[in-house]
Amino acid sequence: MQVRALRGVCIGVERHLAAGDAADLDPATGNYLINIGAVEEVKPEKVEPKADPVADEPPSDSVSPVKSGKKEK
Repeated sequence: MQVRALRGVCIGVERHLAAGDAADLDPATGNYLINIGAVEEVKPEKVEPKADPVADEPPSDSVSPVKSGKKEK
């Protein structure tokens, strides 16, 4: 569980976090520290893939296929 310290807190033997520091803790320790208000859980941000503007448009049936150049005589 990823957490960020809201204040100075001891997270284990000779392990301390200053305000603003982040650490990866086991769930039991993380939940305890959240309950006493010492840390807050950091949730990973979801990155949305960029949408292709052409893929968002519905296919049009009225569009004729593109023709290549003029016919030779």
